[in-house]
Amino acid sequence: MSNKHAAELYTGVGVSANDVLFTTRNVQQHELFTLMSSAGAVQVLASVDGTNFATAPLALEDAGATANSTYVVVTAAARIYKFWGKFTCLRVTQNGATATAASLICGAGA
Repeated sequence: MSNKHAAELYTGVGVSANDVLFTTRNVQQHELFTLMSSAGAVQVLASVDGTNFATAPLALEDAGATANSTYVVVTAAARIYKFWGKFTCLRVTQNGATATAASLICGAGA
């Protein structure tokens, strides 16, 4: 039996536009997600059925912005973003031609 409060970490890299850095396993037990792109720009696509992914990326809250509730759909390198929701799977893809590296922590809510 899994611990619903245990966090899961996903990491990946991309080299070309639209590369898939990673696709999560089922993350329905999580509701809080933290993403960092250490290089390049990435975006997050969500699936609620585990097969079909949205064509528009999720809005991510920029945790490093000086103004509260600043949202973006494409990350900047070396910044941390967070988002909430109930999803079956998440897919992180490269946005643009610059090589990317990103990590995602999936965890329980507060």
